[in-house]
Order: sequence, then structure tokens, then C-alpha cells
Amino acid sequence: MPRVHLQLLGRFQVRREGEEVPPTAFRGRKVRTLLRVLAVHRPALVPHDVLVEALWPDRPPADPVANLNVLVNRARRAVGDPAAVRTGTSGYALGDVSCDLDGFAAALHAARTGRDPAAVLRSATAALASWGEPLAEDTYADWAQEPRERLRRERVEACELAAEAALTMGEPRAAAATAAEAVAAEPLREHAVHLLARALDAAGDRARGLDTIARFRARLADELGLDPSPALDALQTALLRGGASQGPPGTGAAGPPTITDVPFVGREDEVGAVRSGIAARRVVVVSGPAGAGKSRLVAEALRGTGLPVVATRAFSSERAESWAVARGLVAEALACDVTTAHDLPPRMREAVGWLLPEFETAPPATLDGESRRALVLATALRVLEAVSVEGAVLVVDDLQWADASSRALVGSALDRLPFLTAVLALRPDEIDTAGLRRIVGDRAATEIRLGRLPPDAVEAMVDDPALARALRASTDGTPFAVLEVLRELWARGVVGTPDAVPLATELGRDGQRRAIVRRVRRLDDAAATLVALVGLLGREAPARVLATAAGTEPRTTLAELSELARLGLLRLGEAGWAPAHDLVGDAVQEMLEPAERVRLHGALAGALAAGGGDDPEVARHHREAGDPVAAAEAYLRAARRALDQRGLREARELATSGLALHPCRDARVALLDVRAESAAALGDLDEALADLRDGLGEDAPGRPHRLARSAMFTSGARDLRRAAELAELALVEAGDDDPAERAAALETAAVLDMNLELPERARVRADEALALYRRLGDGRGVARILDGRAMATFLDGKVRAAVDLFARVAHLFSDSGDLLRVVTPRSTRGHGLVFAGRPAEGLAETDAALRLARELAMPEGQAYALWHRSEALSALGRVDEAEADAREALRIARDAGHRGWTATACRALGIAMQARGDLEAATAAFAESATVAGDALSLFACWAAARSALVAVARGDLVDAGRDVDRALGTGPGLGRHEARWARVELAAARGDPRCARWAIEARRAAEDAGATAIVPRLVELGARPSSRDPSSAGRGAGALRDGSAAGTRRASS
Repeated sequence: MPRVHLQLLGRFQVRREGEEVPPTAFRGRKVRTLLRVLAVHRPALVPHDVLVEALWPDRPPADPVANLNVLVNRARRAVGDPAAVRTGTSGYALGDVSCDLDGFAAALHAARTGRDPAAVLRSATAALASWGEPLAEDTYADWAQEPRERLRRERVEACELAAEAALTMGEPRAAAATAAEAVAAEPLREHAVHLLARALDAAGDRARGLDTIARFRARLADELGLDPSPALDALQTALLRGGASQGPPGTGAAGPPTITDVPFVGREDEVGAVRSGIAARRVVVVSGPAGAGKSRLVAEALRGTGLPVVATRAFSSERAESWAVARGLVAEALACDVTTAHDLPPRMREAVGWLLPEFETAPPATLDGESRRALVLATALRVLEAVSVEGAVLVVDDLQWADASSRALVGSALDRLPFLTAVLALRPDEIDTAGLRRIVGDRAATEIRLGRLPPDAVEAMVDDPALARALRASTDGTPFAVLEVLRELWARGVVGTPDAVPLATELGRDGQRRAIVRRVRRLDDAAATLVALVGLLGREAPARVLATAAGTEPRTTLAELSELARLGLLRLGEAGWAPAHDLVGDAVQEMLEPAERVRLHGALAGALAAGGGDDPEVARHHREAGDPVAAAEAYLRAARRALDQRGLREARELATSGLALHPCRDARVALLDVRAESAAALGDLDEALADLRDGLGEDAPGRPHRLARSAMFTSGARDLRRAAELAELALVEAGDDDPAERAAALETAAVLDMNLELPERARVRADEALALYRRLGDGRGVARILDGRAMATFLDGKVRAAVDLFARVAHLFSDSGDLLRVVTPRSTRGHGLVFAGRPAEGLAETDAALRLARELAMPEGQAYALWHRSEALSALGRVDEAEADAREALRIARDAGHRGWTATACRALGIAMQARGDLEAATAAFAESATVAGDALSLFACWAAARSALVAVARGDLVDAGRDVDRALGTGPGLGRHEARWARVELAAARGDPRCARWAIEARRAAEDAGATAIVPRLVELGARPSSRDPSSAGRGAGALRDGSAAGTRRASS
């Protein structure tokens, strides 16, 4: 079995055979947290409930044990050792795995039990050499507080043991340095102060020894109201009397707080405001300049919220990469309950696998870009909904850099998930107000602006009032600026000396970036190169990419990165290494010489390209490396990919970046094509046409395609004649040499011919396009042509032929991955089957269409399928369900402001009310349908009139019925005429009109010929009645009409 080692002191690492296991191998941060919890309890078995409380402190998942099992299996796979985690009857334990805590504990034990000073010093020094911030990733986790405090106390003890031993051996400077660390960690620990004062005196700095005791005395009185012990009083008296020093004069070491121990101060009101906003389910916007402490504030405010937190951050280098932020949000949401993904429908599980390749799912199906985008958005919303059923907090840090697709997701989540609140941290000068408003939407919002720290906060960070005043006066007062000056003072060893205040003033006025630059310039060349590479990347990156770019051995690179993290220049995130703060990256970029910057960008471009990096990032580094040709090619690949995924704003931005490089003709025209398609899809037809005209001005391949697209966009701009001219040009230029371009041109021309009322020419061109698409094996092209033909056939009233065509179209769209287009033909086929007297089959089709529309989060598709399903349910006598579907369709249609689906939802509701026998409600529903349809929506107007006539006959209002029949017969296409003719026969029967039998036969034949056979039994019954004005005859017809569904007519005839 491989040897596995855990490092919990400093940056958390898992090593297998000496090589670090990359964080991404664990497929989620909770797996790594699980290993840390097990490590601090080793070798004991950790019960399930303890693990659940540690991993899900705010709200456990529905099945905690199943979630734990998934995490344990991921941990075992990541380290390549099934025995790394042992399974017990009610918990788990760490297996045969070594841990750095064991080495630290062994060295400390040896120091405690050592018999001579040299051995004690050696062991204590070994313990301190292995030290790092314990469980740094779990700073705010409740489960980690006790082990963190225990380890810190043990570190202080090791410092005291080392200092005492060093003093005994006559090494006062070393003793003072180590004792200062103990005092910095625990300023109120008297033993450490005693040791430091003695060591400073022995090192020849009695004044600082006395100052150390005086500071401790004042702090003890202020914070605890106590006096020092007699032992410390005695030491102070001895030093004041001028006893001989125990060693040569020296500078010694001062004991100010270390940077990691600086408390979080000065933002208490803001923390309260964030928490209040979360409690009220408001959107909290935390804004401020770089370094204002937005991230730390949010982290502090979220402690103990009691709600699941779904948090991620955006990076400037990924703002053109579609779904970059969404990936982090979905991964975090799934970490709240890892079984959520398994409960998703199959298509949504595939979408998770596409978005997060580390998740084990079936290979995602091939989908067109628009369907993929809709499915990903719907899946992400479903996952966020699952985690926020009882409330959750969504956090996006550096929102100003979020990609457009992810912004759309956040906006949709806030709009649709009322129990989800959000905390959005951003730089206000880098995000437009309108964009932020679109994300927040109608949700109530609280804005918190961060700026300077209050004066008392700075004073709480340092013990020296004069130094605090200098820091406030010379810096911008933000936490990062103050801490950078303190870091430099600490590095120069001047804190607590008279030089501290003037140097702080000088450093503060120099600014934060210069302070960072000074720190970087003290590094050796290899370390400085790594900081520069990470700064130029501007996002989290794995060590292997950085090693490739730097041209160094991976293990050496990893050690350098760990040291840079210890120095506070870099940090390790879930996806790799990144600047510890954005300002570090900014400062490093500014300090680089132009030639070095170009070299490093080139190295990064090569490393990223070799490692399968994202094209937008590769393009940016090629551009900055001075290689416009490679950059333009990468921008073109990235723009095409974004367009394929329907990341329209990203595609337009990437194409524009590529065009700015003035690429060669073919690349330029291709980039113009992408930008035109993106602009058109975003509704900017003028920009799209301008780009296409620009492309047509070049003598480049693809002119017929550009002409055809220009024709379609011009049609969208309402200039049909000009559009038709462009379509004709496209046909001429396409000729017969390129079947694909000719088929596209013919398809466009056929659509325009239909709009210009040239149906025969449209049919001929559609037939030719269909033949070409079939020869090319272009399933989507075939489906598009047949879809138009199926709908035209259906509207013409030819139900049987349309039902068959719609089946073929739905299969073609499904097979080609164009899921968004599947809903309409499949649902319409279900509607056709209801007309054909096969409502049970129709219900199955509409059910399938509705499921798909819901999976893809298509509101209009849902309204469409619900209307059709309602009619199928009415025909089957399931009236309550029919009414519920109709009302849901009506709500969606009204919310969307869609006239057509509002009219049809009213129709479905009216039919359900007919089936129930509630003629008043049916009359009102059909009247509203007619009003909404008006004259423009002729089919829906025809249907509304026919149905109104049927209800009027049932109510005995034959005058109104006559007017409605005339309106129905004079309106709409062939599909509407079936119900219009039926209504005329019902009215004739009620009136005893002698023409009733003849009209019934005509209507029956027309229905049978078209396959609209649901109404045939009723027409047969009406045609068989005696043609008289017998009132009883009219009554029987009216009674039958109280059940207005097609199935109801069959029941009436029986």
C-alpha cells in the first residue's frame, strides 16, 4: 500500500509516496475536512454524529451516513489506499497514515523530559521547526477551535522550553527571539514575559526588558484588573537596580504581535448589518476598494449563521469563461449534501458532469449550445433549490469579475428561490450599477460600504499609540494597508523601537503596492519568479502548471510555493495557488520589467496550452507575450466555444478582443461571424448586420452563409423586401458547389417566402433544402424543415399527417441534441392525439414534453405543455387535474406576458369547466381567450368562438351561439374549422334546422379525412336526429354539451 502522510501544521497537504495529492483529486473540500477531523482525533474512532456536526455544522443533509460514506470513498480513492480510512460500527477512524502532529508531539515530549539543556533545546527547536498555523483552513470552524488552541498552547510551551534552555547554555539572543514568539502568541502569559525580559537583559538590552515588563503590567491591569506576580516584580526591581547583564550587548528580538495574530477589529457594526440582512433574507452587498477587508468581514459575519453557506469567488482572468463562477457555486452546493446529485433526473446528472468533470456521471449527451445552456442553468437552480429549502446563504466574492453566464445564474436564483439569501462582495468602481441591479432584481437589498478602519481599531492592532497614529495618518486606513506596513516593520525588526514610528510613516506614504514589491524583491530569483507567475495568472492554478512555466522540478516548486504561503504572499485554494490578496498580483505585475513580463506571459501561454488550459486565458497570455497570431487563433476558438454554449456576452467580448489584434483575413472574418451571431442573439441586429457587411467586404470563404444570415437579420429588422433580395444573392453565390451553404440559403429563402405570402415557392425551396440536408446527414437541418412543415400541416387541419410528422421531428431534434426544440413538436403531437380521439396517448406525450420543459427551466414551454396536457386530462374525465394544469399554464403565461399562451390556457380552463358542467365559468374563460387572441391570433380566436358557441348552445342562448358560430367559421386556419363546424351542427340541432344532417355529414367527413376523429361520434349522433324544431331534441343536445371534452361527447353519445 502507498505511504500516506497528512500535514496539518501550516498549509494542509496530503502526500502519497512523498508526492502531494492535488486538492482537486478529492472532488470537494469536505473530503479534505473529513481527513483533518479524523487526524486530530487519531487513532480513536470518530462517531458519525461528531463527523456530521463538524462537516455540516449549520444543517446536516437528509441522509448524513450516506453522505459520510460518499466522502470516505472519495478520500480513499484520492490517496489510493482503501485502508487510509477505517470503517467502524458507528464511525470512522484514520488508518495507517502518518501525520505531522505526531512528530510535533514527539519532539515536544522529548523537550519536556530532556535531562540536559542541549537535549531540551534540540528537541524544542525540532518541534518549532515543524510548526505552522494549525488547521489554517478551519480557522472559523467550531470543531477546530479546541485542537487549534491546544496546539497553540503546546507551541508556546515549546518556545518557553527552548528559551530557557538557550539561556542556560549562554545563548541569550536565541532565547530572546524564541521567548518573543511565546509572548506574541500569548501576551498575558507571565512565564513567557519573564523569560523574554531575562533574555533581553542577558543579551544587553535591559531597557527593552524593562519595557516588556511595563507593557505586560499595563495590559494585565487594563484587560484583567490584576497585578503581576511577586516573581515578576522581583525581576523588574533587579533590572531597575542595574544588575550586571548576562551577555554581550546585542539587539535582541522584539515581541510585537505576529501578523497572523492580529485580531479582527473595527468592523463590528458591519458584521451586525450583514447578519441582520441574512436573517431578513435580504441581499447584502459589501462594497469597498481592494484591501478594505471585504472577504474577512464576510467570513466573520457568516460564523454561526446556522444556515448552509454556498460560497465561491470570481477571478479577473476568468471573466470571459462561461460558467466559471457557477462551477464553484454548484460544487459548494453539492458539498452540502453529496447525495443531491444522485437524486437529479438523468439529464441533470449529465449536466453536473459537464459542469464539474470531477463528478462521476455518465458521459454527457451531445446537445446544441442553447439546450446545454438551458439545461445547465436549470440544473444549477435545482441544486441551489435543494440546499436552500430551509434557507441558505449564497456568497460570491469579487462579483465584479464574474462571467455573464454565472451572473445570470445568481440573478435567476435570487429571483426564483425566496429562501436563498446572498452576500455579494465587490469593488464598486469595477461593476456597473445597472448590472448589479439586474442581479439583485426585486429582492430587498442592504449595501455596506467599507473604507478606513476607525481609530480605535488601529490602536487595537498594536500596543503603541504613537505607532497607531502614524499608521492612521500615513495609510489609507484599510486593513490591508495597515497590515502591510506592520509586516515590513516586523521584517526589519523595528517594532517596539524608536525607529518604528518614522519608518511606519515613510512606508505608509509609499503605499501598499510598494510594500509588497519590497517583500518580493527580498526573495531569491526562483521564488520571485513563482510569485510573478501566480500574479500574472490572477487565479488559482495547480503547482504543475507553475512548475512547467517556471521550468523547475515539481517537488521543488511545491516547497517554494509553501514557503511563499507562509510569508503571506500566496495562498492555496481548492483549485490551486493564487495571490494571497488581489493587491499582491497587481503589485507584482507593476514591478516586472517589460521584457521579463513578456517572457513570463509566453511561458504561461505554453504551460497552459500544454496542460489543456482554457482558450480565453491562453489567448490573453499569447497577446501579452507579443504573439498576436497565436492570440487571435485562441480568441477565435474561445469565442466559438462560448457561442456554442450560448454564452453570448462572453462570445461577443472574446471576438472583440480577437479583432483588436488585427488578425489575418480569414481569422478576422471568422471573428466577425461569431460577433454577429452573438449580437443578433442578444437582440442587437444593427451590430450584427454591420459585422456581416464588414465580413462580406472581404474576399473570404463563406459569403453565401453571411448573405443568408444578413437576410434573416434584416427580416428581423422588419425589412422583408431587402431581406428577400439578400436571400436571393445568397442563393446565387451558393450555386451548386457547396451543398451546406445552399441548403442554409434555401431554408432562409423559404421562411422569407412564407412571410411574403409566396407559399408555393416556399414549399419548393423547403423541399430542396430538405433533400440537401438529408444528403449531408444534417439531422438538425432536416428537423427544422420538417418542423415547419409539421406545424403548417397541423394548422391546415390535417391532424393525422401532422401527428406523424411531429413524431419524426421530435426524434430528430432529440437525436441531434437540440432539446429546446423537442418540447414544442412533442407537446403538439400530444395535442393532435387528443383531436384524434387518443387522449391517453396524448397525455403520455404531453407529460414527456412537460418534464423536459421543467428540466430545462422553460416557462413558455411549460405553459405550452400544460395547456395541452389539460385538454388531454379533460378528455379522460380527470377534471380536477385538468383545471389545475390550466390554471398553472395561465399563471405562467400571464407572468411572462405571452398573449398566445394566455389565450390557449384560457381555452384549456374553459374546456375543463365544460367537462365539469360549470357553464358560467366556461363562458368566462372562453370570453377571455377571445379577448386576448383578438384578430391577430386567428387560430385561437376561431377556437374561442367555436367553444363559446358550444357553451351558449348548452345554456340555451342560441342567439349568442349563432354569432359565435359565424365568427368561428369566418376566422382562422383549417385546424380551427373542425370545432367551428361542430359548433354549427350543435346549433342547427338545437334549432331544429333541416340542414343539420347535411352539415353533420360534411363535418364528419372533413374530420375523418383529417384524422380529427374525437368529435366524429358526436357528429354521427347529431346527424341521425330528426330535423325538426322539437324542443326536447334541443335539450338533449344541450345536455350533451355540458361535458365539453372530446371524450365527453363520446360519453354523451353512449
